Amino acid sequence: RVNTLKDASGNNSVATSVIAEGTVKTWVNYDAADQATRGSFGQSSLADNGTGDFTTSHSNNFASAEDKCVVGMSWDTTDDASSVATGVFRAGVNVYQKGDTAQSTSALNFQVAYGSRASTNSDGAAYDVDGNYVSILGDLA
Repeated sequence: RVNTLKDASGNNSVATSVIAEGTVKTWVNYDAADQATRGSFGQSSLADNGTGDFTTSHSNNFASAEDKCVVGMSWDTTDDASSVATGVFRAGVNVYQKGDTAQSTSALNFQVAYGSRASTNSDGAAYDVDGNYVSILGDLA
C-alpha cells in the first residue's frame, strides 16, 4: 500500500490522493459529422440529440452533479476547415455544458456551436463538427 509517491532520487513527493483527484475520469472524442465515437474512457454511451447537441453517459457516477470540471474543444476538419464554423469572423467553435439541462452525476449534456449564440446576433449556431473532445474531472461516487 502506497500513500505517497517520490521521484527516482527520493525527492518531490506527492500524495496519491492528489493524483487520483486530479485525473480525468471520463473523456470522449466524438465525430458528429460521421456520428462515430473515435475514442473514449469511462464513457458508457453517447447520444446525438440533434445538431450540435450531445449527451455522454459515464461508466461510473460522479460524487456530485455540480462539483466537477468540464473541459471541451472542437476541431472542424469536415471540409479542411473551410466551413462556416471556422470563418475568421465567427469566434471559433465552442463546446459547453447546456444550461437548460439539469446537471447529473451520471451524464453530461453538451452543445457545440460556432460564433455567438446571443439571440440578437445571427452569427452563430449549433453545429456538427467532426472533432469534439470533452473531458470531465471530479470525484467519483
